[in-house]
Amino acid sequence: MKIAVCIKQTADTETVPGLDADGTRVLTDDITWIINPHDESALEVALRQVEEYGGSVTVLALGPQRVQKALREGLAMGADRAIHLRCERMPNDARVTARALKPILESEGFDLVLAGQVSVDNGGGQLPQRLGVLLGWPSVSAVEGLEVDGRKLTAQRPVEGGREQHELNLPAVIGINRRIGEPRYPSFRNIMKAKRKPVIAIEVTLEPSQLVCEQLRLPPQKTAGQIMTYGPGVADRVAHLIRSEAGIVW
Repeated sequence: MKIAVCIKQTADTETVPGLDADGTRVLTDDITWIINPHDESALEVALRQVEEYGGSVTVLALGPQRVQKALREGLAMGADRAIHLRCERMPNDARVTARALKPILESEGFDLVLAGQVSVDNGGGQLPQRLGVLLGWPSVSAVEGLEVDGRKLTAQRPVEGGREQHELNLPAVIGINRRIGEPRYPSFRNIMKAKRKPVIAIEVTLEPSQLVCEQLRLPPQKTAGQIMTYGPGVADRVAHLIRSEAGIVW
């Protein structure tokens, strides 16, 4: 089976971002970059499938030169090859990303395309579905269980009060939820092997974005909490704080 895993380089969730003077762009100079956690789980699923049934795993990433670090990390986890779709900036429009990925996914003849169901930076959760539509392949997202039997695939996803089960024919696009399982840590041997694996670079021209960011705002800084010991008047004090200061109850 020939599997592609679309990965995105996102800011570490511990990073405190800064904004430019216009408040429309996140400053990236001091950010620690990681592979989007949901994409890491998608890569883990792909590696397990290949270990059990054979085949190959290709990781793909779109973005500037810095995303090669994420691709090398994917190779160190066990991917066989990497493709860097190189452009000057990271698009913030899932439509643009999907249309940039489509040609290479079509031309490589993949049986299965995996991606995280959502990225932890913009939280759009659109890429798997958009790829499915553009490629004309069946697609399911938020998947927490996956089984492949020949040219058929069974995917389970949670719904309120239970689980859905979908049966699809390959090729297909699947959006993986990180709850499907923890990704492996790269072994020292695989880290060294990853340095010798090729990263194929392909220059791409992004289509104009239809998404315009008008304003970004950082969340307000948290204020110090209060610890109150049970006693006379405490319940009234808590009710006052919830209503007047926190604004939770009106």
